Amino acid sequence: MPNYNLLDSDYKKILEYYGKTVPRSKRLLKKNAEDIMARKLCACIKKLGTSFEPRSIGICTRSVFKTRGLKRGTFKCRKQRKVEMTKRSRKGVSFANTRKQR
Repeated sequence: MPNYNLLDSDYKKILEYYGKTVPRSKRLLKKNAEDIMARKLCACIKKLGTSFEPRSIGICTRSVFKTRGLKRGTFKCRKQRKVEMTKRSRKGVSFANTRKQR
């Protein structure tokens, strides 16, 4: 599945959904939206506990990103939270019909 960078309209939708003001600067727009998503991801991981951290990363990635049609890149939850996001798309991907092997 190809990955695409998020457009400004995608960042704007994230900020509007969470009731935040949308800045005019593209740099601040991206920073604010990624900060919200990083906060949600890190809070979810912390809530599930550190004893099952690899499992909690997968669960939280699915609940925070996959349900919104996004894909998570690298992230940090220590010191300054940070997350990189890309958009998931099925455009141009064709699925071949396959038969059951006997």
